[in-house]
Amino acid sequence: MVAIHESVLDGIREKISLFSTETVLRKFQIDTQSDTLYVNLSYLAELSEYFHILRTGSYTEKTSEKVTLDDVYTDELVVFLSYVCPEGFEFDRTINQQNITPLVYFSDRLIFPWVKQEIKKYFKSDDFKNELYDAESLIQLCYLLHTQCYASGDIDPIFKKIARLENISLVDKAVAAISDANMRSYFAERIIHFRPYSYQPRAQSFFDWNDTRARLFF
Repeated sequence: MVAIHESVLDGIREKISLFSTETVLRKFQIDTQSDTLYVNLSYLAELSEYFHILRTGSYTEKTSEKVTLDDVYTDELVVFLSYVCPEGFEFDRTINQQNITPLVYFSDRLIFPWVKQEIKKYFKSDDFKNELYDAESLIQLCYLLHTQCYASGDIDPIFKKIARLENISLVDKAVAAISDANMRSYFAERIIHFRPYSYQPRAQSFFDWNDTRARLFF
């Protein structure tokens, strides 16, 4: 897993504190595994089909102003909400290895199509190309994208990045850890496809064809 710096953890704690406080606008309650968060349902309904249904449909969540996501970790959901919601009338729409996994997961689960588009742009950007990732994180990212039916063209930039990692043994180990044999084979194939071709010069031969004393066959 990607190591999270203490400064990043401090930032997440601040965000958790922010979303754990009910305000005049943030009144809709989301219960996670361990905490209760508050969001502006009308705002999120403009961005997400999932929240739009909660806001406009005839469901108990609308009348109770509460939804339960008891299989969700608070910190991961807060990372996602921090991306889609403004703070102090400003947005931070930076995508990096610290938030990419929650963005990928929740943009699919909570149906935020525009976040998916931003993710696709990120994978094609120089920011992603130049950012340092380890093999395991990249393989896990490919796995998540594949299960969400992203097009191969959207996932290929990650395979290309994996193929250029110097420690091939760590890549092979991460691929071998995939439980699904078909997916494991597919991942290995795509990585090999993008692996740079290394030309190995043919060994020089010092055999003198004009030296009759060294003839092998005649």
